[in-house]
Amino acid sequence: MSLRTSRRIGVVSLLLPAALLLVPLYIYPLAQIVSRSFGSEKWSTANYVELFSDPFVLRVLYQTLQLSLIIAALCVLVGYPIAYAMCVVSERTRRTMTLLVLLPLWTSSLVRCFAWIVILGRSGIVNTALSNVGLIDTPLKLVYNTIGVYIGVVHIGLPFMILPLYNSLRRIDLRLLSAAESLGSRPISAFFWIVLPLSMPGVLAGGLLVFMFSVGMYVIPALLGGLSDTTYMMAVEKQVNDLNNWGLAAAMSVLLLIATGILTLLYERTLNVDSSSGILSKIVRNVFQRGPIHALVWRERILARLFPLRASEEKVGKRSTRLESRHLFVRCWSFGVLACLVVPLIVIFPLALSGETYLQFPPQTYSMRWFENFFSRDDWVTPTITSLKVGLLATPAAILVGVPAAYAIVRGQFPGKGIITAILISPMIVPVVILAISLYAFYARVSLLGTVGGLALAHTILALPYVVVTVSAGLKGTDERLEAAALTMGASPVRAFWIITLPVLRPAILSAAFLAFLTSFDDVILALFLSGTTAKTLPVRIWEGIRFEIDPTIAAVSVMLILITIGLKFVAEWPARRVAKSGTGGAAVMQSAEIGGIG
Repeated sequence: MSLRTSRRIGVVSLLLPAALLLVPLYIYPLAQIVSRSFGSEKWSTANYVELFSDPFVLRVLYQTLQLSLIIAALCVLVGYPIAYAMCVVSERTRRTMTLLVLLPLWTSSLVRCFAWIVILGRSGIVNTALSNVGLIDTPLKLVYNTIGVYIGVVHIGLPFMILPLYNSLRRIDLRLLSAAESLGSRPISAFFWIVLPLSMPGVLAGGLLVFMFSVGMYVIPALLGGLSDTTYMMAVEKQVNDLNNWGLAAAMSVLLLIATGILTLLYERTLNVDSSSGILSKIVRNVFQRGPIHALVWRERILARLFPLRASEEKVGKRSTRLESRHLFVRCWSFGVLACLVVPLIVIFPLALSGETYLQFPPQTYSMRWFENFFSRDDWVTPTITSLKVGLLATPAAILVGVPAAYAIVRGQFPGKGIITAILISPMIVPVVILAISLYAFYARVSLLGTVGGLALAHTILALPYVVVTVSAGLKGTDERLEAAALTMGASPVRAFWIITLPVLRPAILSAAFLAFLTSFDDVILALFLSGTTAKTLPVRIWEGIRFEIDPTIAAVSVMLILITIGLKFVAEWPARRVAKSGTGGAAVMQSAEIGGIG
């Protein structure tokens, strides 16, 4: 056996733990859902006929697609100035803006929903303020309706739009704006005909990401929406839990899986539009980029013929003044929106310290009664302990499975590498409700429902993609030649990895562990389906509290979750910052650590 063949076998064997986890607990349950959609006894398309003929399902599908499109458009309009501002501000300001963008991503979606209920509720901050200044006589209905859904989803979706947009804009030489204006173009024309077309890959990538996120949304519409704001995922859950119509639920799940796969392919092609030669890349380059620029050139030529420009120093000075005022407007808009991202999290802190028996902002008295209430009640303490158990089981399991898999796909060369990578990443893309339904059916047969171990295995699958992505980024930033040199000196592959690669990779692994624990601790959908009454987790307890009772204890729990999450994030990044200061692969390590926030 040749050295290359033995090395390939060794690398592929690193994928064995992932195969042992994903094949029986992920691929097989999803395959069962697909099989069930064609009938439980004999092959039939009756479920799909019912799917496309049921007016309720079609109406919900239309509403969900419409909601997702509007959310994506709103995120583009609101997020574009922020991404542009991040390209023109100083490095220190850019770091501050990045922190403000990432901070909501580190916070539980349940906490954010609770914050918006406090702000937008009938007796919330907005209605109270408007009533006090005499602008309204009766409270506005801003939550438990479509408005609340839009606000909640945009708040969560904005970071997913801003990051791809910034990544696209920073590659553009913004001096093109000044050059266009110096040649007589108006600022608004220069932006819409030059910068916007060049940034279109970022717009499309961010829009697709937000659209996929919105289509699979369940928690926010369920908590902030009304009875008429049923989404597609909520309809799938209703078919399972309320109607026990597994066939139709399976068909609805398969339809969404196909749509998600197509959107994911479009998203990947959009990100790699510069190196792709497919139809999408040609459309983006020729229609969205080159087309507007060529049209602008001919437009300016015609206008120059009809209305000759009279150059003067006064016009140049006015042009410079307009540029400064435009940048000032963009910065003010950006920090205003970023404040809206962070303020809902800040509002919770005084509520957690309130001495009132109900939610009131600002509190009239302050005390620690709600923190004491949390630690003295078993219905809060027991779910918290269960969440810690599940997270502490799922995190090392995801690391032990994900690190070898990431090493195999980064260092290895073998047939089917792209397919295996897609399977490893797919739990991040597949809507969690579909994963929960497939595991629920499987767990019911193997007696894993309501067990801590079963929930930990499900959370391991959910956290695995984040570990693979984070560790892969860290591996790509390490020098592979050092490991090869150790092998030529007689070290075994395991010893070379342990001594050479692992110390450099440790910050990325810590960041991956933070992400895995946060993913497990924040999950509510898998826990709702799989925990039963014996393994109820803290997110499920918060979910019940928000839906059935607005207990100020939730504010105290939310504050503790925010502080713990931020603390864990900075602890995970501390080794990366030390490596960055030492100058040994610091940039790559910090980049891999930052993925903990982006994911």
